[in-house]
Amino acid sequence: MKINIFNDLFLLQRIDYFIRTRNTGTPVQLASRLNICERDVYRLLSDLRDQGFPIAYDKQAASYYYLEPVKIQFSIMVGSEKLLTIQGGEKRSSALEQLTKTYGESNFRGNGF
Repeated sequence: MKINIFNDLFLLQRIDYFIRTRNTGTPVQLASRLNICERDVYRLLSDLRDQGFPIAYDKQAASYYYLEPVKIQFSIMVGSEKLLTIQGGEKRSSALEQLTKTYGESNFRGNGF
């Protein structure tokens, strides 16, 4: 799979929404909702967990959920124009820090990080 940061950011926003609302469904259902393969669902969830997101799966509810409140909030800047903002939850994450290490601080500027 070719890595496309913008696609991954939009997927992150949608996954976060489904997790916060406890409405992911099974991994197969989530993959269908996101129009990606099941393997990519597991990859994205693994990446989120690696960054410290407390994600668990409730078999009875058939949904992923956060073990504690989470807040995702960062922006991508191109020059002085805000290109994309993703927000959600209640507890800030270190995902932006990892993105800035990977892609360079000049490409990612977060509010309050």
